[in-house]
Amino acid sequence: MEDSSRMPGAQSVFRAIHLLKLVGLNHESGISLASLVAATALDRATAYRLLGALVQSGMVARHGDKLYRLGPEAMQLGLATMSRVPIMERCRPMMIRLARRTEDTVYLVVRNGDHAHCVHYEQGAFPIKALVLQVGGLRLLGVGSAGTALMATLSDTELEGFQARHAAELAPERKSLAQLRSLSAQIRQQGYVSTDNLVATGVSGVGVSFQVTPGTYAAISVGAIRSRMDRERREWIAELMKEELRNAGWSLMAAPAKSRVGNPRAPGAQD
Repeated sequence: MEDSSRMPGAQSVFRAIHLLKLVGLNHESGISLASLVAATALDRATAYRLLGALVQSGMVARHGDKLYRLGPEAMQLGLATMSRVPIMERCRPMMIRLARRTEDTVYLVVRNGDHAHCVHYEQGAFPIKALVLQVGGLRLLGVGSAGTALMATLSDTELEGFQARHAAELAPERKSLAQLRSLSAQIRQQGYVSTDNLVATGVSGVGVSFQVTPGTYAAISVGAIRSRMDRERREWIAELMKEELRNAGWSLMAAPAKSRVGNPRAPGAQD
């Protein structure tokens, strides 16, 4: 690496990059100005000035708890490479099979901090599509079936912090910490999540989360118009997704529901 002292203006750039890396390493819990000053040996005024520039650019965000975390622009930079990540290539064959068997739209979503990011989707043959999430779309955890499945992977401490940061953005029935804990426990127990009208009126979804690497999670979901999603069909779709994930070697959430796929023809499927 070139000596930054010989590059005019480079010292501030390298210092800002160092701060950005530290914020990224502490994204989940957040990091205080004092901790950043101690870790970098910068004086407080310099660190505060550089962090202010990073906040203004959107690379870093400063929340109400006065802790710094990665901002939306930093996330978008990282997510811009997701179209060719191994998880998408590995999941696409099973998504094609799921779209063919359910005849509905299948989504692959990965967790990024407090948000869920759509990496890929496959459309089924049913003529009325539930295209409620585009590739590259970023949503808060707890929105949509895949995002709700991912929210259920949060630890108690993570869920408490998530609720404190985003209570104002959550649906009325999901605003309190008690509600989120109850919902997450229910999802873990049955092994999947089922939603109605959470993203768009008349649209239902079924989502299942899985572990990509220790501490890293993704989810697949099937979205369809509400009239196609009676209880029997939701259960069939959930078991079908879990079977595909297991066959592909992915680890599911703890306490999964019983595995019984049955007839490969979806209940209520159209001729």
